[in-house]
Amino acid sequence: MNETRDTIGIPSTAAAPWIEKLLWVFMLSFAFDYRADQAREAGGGAGIDQLVFLLLAVSSTAGIFFLGWRHLLVRPGAWLILGWGGFLAFMLANALAQGVAPGRSLRIILPLVLCLAGMMNAHIAGCAGVRPSRIVAPILAAACINVLWRIFHGFVFKGVTMETARVEVQSSANNWLAAWIGCALLLRSRFHWLLPVAVGVLFFGIFITVTRSLLFPVMASACASSLCFILGTRWGIYRPFDAVKRLWPGFAIGLLAVVAIVIAAVVQPHQIERWNERLFHHAADRNTRHDISFLTRVAEADAIFEILNRDPVHYLHGKGIGASYYWHPSYMPEIRLVFPPDEEIGDDVWFAGHSTWTYSLFSGGAIGLLAHIALLVGTMTASLLAARANASDPGPDQWLAFLPFIAACCLLSETLTSNPFDERLAAMIFGVMAGLPQAFLVRASWIHARLRPSQE
Repeated sequence: MNETRDTIGIPSTAAAPWIEKLLWVFMLSFAFDYRADQAREAGGGAGIDQLVFLLLAVSSTAGIFFLGWRHLLVRPGAWLILGWGGFLAFMLANALAQGVAPGRSLRIILPLVLCLAGMMNAHIAGCAGVRPSRIVAPILAAACINVLWRIFHGFVFKGVTMETARVEVQSSANNWLAAWIGCALLLRSRFHWLLPVAVGVLFFGIFITVTRSLLFPVMASACASSLCFILGTRWGIYRPFDAVKRLWPGFAIGLLAVVAIVIAAVVQPHQIERWNERLFHHAADRNTRHDISFLTRVAEADAIFEILNRDPVHYLHGKGIGASYYWHPSYMPEIRLVFPPDEEIGDDVWFAGHSTWTYSLFSGGAIGLLAHIALLVGTMTASLLAARANASDPGPDQWLAFLPFIAACCLLSETLTSNPFDERLAAMIFGVMAGLPQAFLVRASWIHARLRPSQE
């Protein structure tokens, strides 16, 4: 992504090239992941293809661990890894103690385990001397591949059409892609050809899926990137005038987006009408008083609080990951106006919910809530600390020091209406983001080591 030579020479270990190759295998292992059919989801099984994906992820993580396990104790990244690993051990023990079916608990906790694997892999890579740009490159490749693959898979293998395309073709990598675009647009020193490619992939996916919630990461990316630019200006990394120079590609891309919308309105007028209905007339054509997405989420949240209120001690440790819940019956008459009458919905639900916060409370209680908050806040804090530590001598990858903070903001923007940690690829990506600041903290240690003799 950026081959400009860094003036701070960070010695890399002999294993660094192999760790980088294995990191590519890890990130691409679930690049072709997709949402399983409802029948297979209910049965709790997994296809042979997804087992192959898992094998690639596990084997590459094992290889990285074998080559660099000594680096896992390097602080401060080690504390985040230890904390998240301890939380996962608690969640498994908690589910087992409460009698949750092991098949369910293992399936729901798998993305959280892959998040830990991504955290460890990025941490080891950074400590071994792999440049941040080389750590992020496989994430960008996997994200773009998955967005396009989900759309292709839905139209070719699931019979989805332009009139019915929704979550079946929605990629979990969209929120990170929005973060990378905002970071590259405002914080990168030079324009790169990958920027318009990433913008095209992201907004093509948004246009096809007609998903309003995907607009939240875009807005979060813009706000977080602007905040990081202001901080970078205060730390001497950027100059205020740089904002004008860095935003001109954004204006050009925005103009192209307007042209693309006009073309889309001519070629696919029905798709534009679907967006109009989703944004402004979402309930009128359904004979419901409220938006169906809102109804399902409120029905889920009310039922979860009803279940926890029966035995308030579960507010501390939850009901166990993978435990069953339901949608509150008071909302079901209106919800069934939308869903087919013969479809079983909201009776025995055990997937990871429509909201990160309600499901973390249900599955892990206050402990689960605090663990997710600590992961997000810890990643954001480490990112800003790493950016600040390198501000005295910024390198060509300095803009990527802010990326974990922006990625956490984009993920946070979706947590009320969805649970990104229900998706394997999204969890892997965020795990790498949580481990990425360690690479910059290692670089900062070499800056200070170089300055120390001259100071003495």
